[in-house]
Amino acid sequence: MHPRLLFAVLFFCLHVSAQDRVGSITGTVTDPDGRAVANAPVQAANIATTTVYRAATSASGNYMLAKLPVGTYTLVVPDVGFTLVRFERKGVLVQSSPASRIDIRLEWGGNLGTPGDDQSAFNLAKSTAPSGPPPRTREGKLDFSGVWIGSFDPNPEVPALLPWAEALTKERMANAGKDAPSTFCLPPFIIPGGPLIYKIVQTPDLLITLFENVPNFRQVYLDGRPHPKEPNPSWLGHSTGTWQRDTLVIDTVGFNDKGWLGLGTPHTEMLHVIERYWRPDLGHLEVEATLEDAGTFTKPWKQRSAWYLAPSDDVLEYVCSENNSDPKHMTGK
Repeated sequence: MHPRLLFAVLFFCLHVSAQDRVGSITGTVTDPDGRAVANAPVQAANIATTTVYRAATSASGNYMLAKLPVGTYTLVVPDVGFTLVRFERKGVLVQSSPASRIDIRLEWGGNLGTPGDDQSAFNLAKSTAPSGPPPRTREGKLDFSGVWIGSFDPNPEVPALLPWAEALTKERMANAGKDAPSTFCLPPFIIPGGPLIYKIVQTPDLLITLFENVPNFRQVYLDGRPHPKEPNPSWLGHSTGTWQRDTLVIDTVGFNDKGWLGLGTPHTEMLHVIERYWRPDLGHLEVEATLEDAGTFTKPWKQRSAWYLAPSDDVLEYVCSENNSDPKHMTGK
């Protein structure tokens, strides 16, 4: 056989073999009432390689994860706002054929599906991230300016807590978080995160994040200034930012010890947070945060999330009422 013909035959066989070694996962995502969940992120993590493949549901709730190497996967749908809780199924087998079909029915979250009680779920459902290359500033830096819809970590890491912090976290979760700062109109988070609307305003020397919650803004200094030697402890701390190529690294210290991390995890004034922001394309913002606190954790705690650009949205005025009477209702009295 002629060498060129032999090479063509071998190439064809290898190509067909490669095609035979991929498969797909398909199905629908619905809420507990059987209604389609649109724009829900769906991901499959290959157990052997840890590679994560992503898709999003259509307006009718359908999804397809195509061209997956044959193997075993963990299928995940992260929390959808505060309305629908995270779904996870391990041991999903993907073969070359037929396609693995998994229809996902999500469960209610904290608001139990109350209409209009979760603006974040509404925003996530109506917004489709635009495509295109990421914009840059006149200085050549990635430009994070815009209105974004945040999200939860699709694969949340369990914090490694010291005994006192673990006990207090369990106590707070057992009493439904009745003493959470947000129930008293105090800041609900130490860094912007979760499925809310955020607006980033970026200049060469300052990055400001606006959001619909107290204290309504955070500022990150990009002008090279250091942290104060003795920072006045505050809810959001003191933040400075530096560039590592296309990644903005935000360093924050100077926290008070009154804030809650997640669903009731405490922290001390030793808390140190390092965030990394990167914009892979026009419609997405990747965020990774590393929390260090020797008084609370036995090792750093990492959190990751993806934000979605929402050019048709904007942040609105947010006012938290004084004399909040909600805490007494949470205790059942």
